Amino acid sequence: NKVISLLDYGAGNVRSLKNAIKSLNYEIYEIVSAEDINNASMIIFPGVGNFGQAMQSIINKGWYNALIDYIKADRPFFGICIGMQCLFEGSDESPNDKGLGIIPGRVTRFSNEDNNIRIPQIGWNGITSAKS
Repeated sequence: NKVISLLDYGAGNVRSLKNAIKSLNYEIYEIVSAEDINNASMIIFPGVGNFGQAMQSIINKGWYNALIDYIKADRPFFGICIGMQCLFEGSDESPNDKGLGIIPGRVTRFSNEDNNIRIPQIGWNGITSAKS
């Protein structure tokens, strides 16, 4: 059987990812324990949201050390968005929360003090009514 273990820390909509995985004829196993991480043949860690909240969830669920061991053993792992950011030592988004430390360095904000770099818009914008 082809099985992908999904590390869903509880934020974000993973339904479309699950549908994509199923369309490739893979089964999905949802990780609920550190033992599930140890037994996984491949892990996808998707997510949107805040770096600190994601890391706190990983720690609170008891996944922190198992996930580090799994990745350091060079086992199949795919991090999407927050799942990739958590591989770093930390993030400026939540300076007091440490990451998994797999990749040296911190996730930082794009710097564009001179306004000479086009930075893609990746966040929500406010809406202001033009009519009163």
